[in-house]
Order: sequence, then C-alpha cells, then structure tokens
Amino acid sequence: MFFIGNSHCDGQERLVAAMLPKGNDSVFEPKAIELRVDLVLRMLGYSDLDHVRPVVRSITESVTERVKQAVKPVVCFKRMAIESCVDGALVVDAGVILNCRAFEKYLTGCDEVVAFFLTLGKSIDEVEAEYAAKDQLLEMLVLETAGWLGIEQATKQLAIHLREIVSVDGRRLSRRMAPGYGYKIGSKKCEWLLEEQRVLFELFDQEELPVQLLSSCAMVPKMSRSGLYGLRPS
Repeated sequence: MFFIGNSHCDGQERLVAAMLPKGNDSVFEPKAIELRVDLVLRMLGYSDLDHVRPVVRSITESVTERVKQAVKPVVCFKRMAIESCVDGALVVDAGVILNCRAFEKYLTGCDEVVAFFLTLGKSIDEVEAEYAAKDQLLEMLVLETAGWLGIEQATKQLAIHLREIVSVDGRRLSRRMAPGYGYKIGSKKCEWLLEEQRVLFELFDQEELPVQLLSSCAMVPKMSRSGLYGLRPS
C-alpha cells in the first residue's frame, strides 16, 4: 500500500525507518518538486533570458506551473544482499541475476544494493496527452524539460533519504546505475541493456509498484526512472 501525502520522519521515527528488514519493499515520497521557469528556459537553450520572446516565456510559465501542480512523485525501493558479482553477472537475493560488464567496476566493495522505481505520476502524462492532441509542440517540449528536471530533483531527494537509512548500518551509496545507460570501463564503453528492466521488475511485488512495464521495456507513467545503488561499508 502506498502512503498518502509527503513523508516526514525524524528522531525515533527516522531510526525505525532505517531499521526496516532488508528485502522488504519500502516507499518514499519526495517533498514537493520546485521548478524555476528561468532554469527551464536555460535547459531549452536560452542563455540570454532578457531576449526570450514574450510568447515563449508565457508558455514556459504556464506549462511549468501545470507540471508543478501535476507531479506526485513516489518511489518504491528494495534493499538486497549481493550474493556474487563476477564477469558482469550481479546475483542478488533469491538468485536473481542482473547483467552488465560495468558492475564489477562501479560496485567494487559493495555487499548490498538498493533497487528502485521512481515516477512523477500519471497526471503529467495526461497533461502531455492534452498538448499532443492539440499539436502544441512547444508546450510538449517545455513539459518534457520540466519533467526531466522534476525527475532529477526527486532522484536527489531519494539519494539523500537512502544515505540517511544506510548510514545507520555504516554503509554509503555508490553512484546510481540504470538500464539503458552506458558506462566507461577503461577506454571502452558498455551498456546496461534496457531489457534488464524486466529483471528489476521481478525483484518487486509488481502489484504494488507505482509503474508498469511496456513490451518495449519503457515504463508508464512516462516520467519515470529505475535503477540501483550499491552499498559499501564506510
């Protein structure tokens, strides 16, 4: 079951949260996402904000406000022990195997992982569909940009939340990794295939996940992100 409203815990409540049994699905709801119009414009390529056309600024302000009202970020995550990590095969609890040649480099010294699914919610998809139906291309571009910034902000809040939890056990986070991304190993680059989303889904109670997996291995709601962090002793 997902909690309604933002997560607030401190003192003893925070300690209790940190001591949740490993392997249980946990839910985190980031605080309200703050989106600044000027930052959205800069991400759209406007380096001189004094020369943004009034119509562009007006649309950006309107769409950014709609995104702020629509997003309802929520994260489902699970903490698991690493059974082995050899030759690009990461084996976690229950013998589930994830495959990426970069694991051995980026998860060096880790004895656990935290896998997660994050979404901004379905309402933002509904706003995008409204713009698409009217061929409002600029509005769609602004929405995509504001949505990406929202995902980045929610991910940073998740990382802070996880650091607080695992620090109780003397652990720290590795860099975030995710299916569909490339990683450098020396002079070469390898990819964690997007199809590995299916394996991540197998780690969770899928009826409780805030996202669904499409046959293409993309997710709905569209403004969603998956991945994992390694945990290593401090």
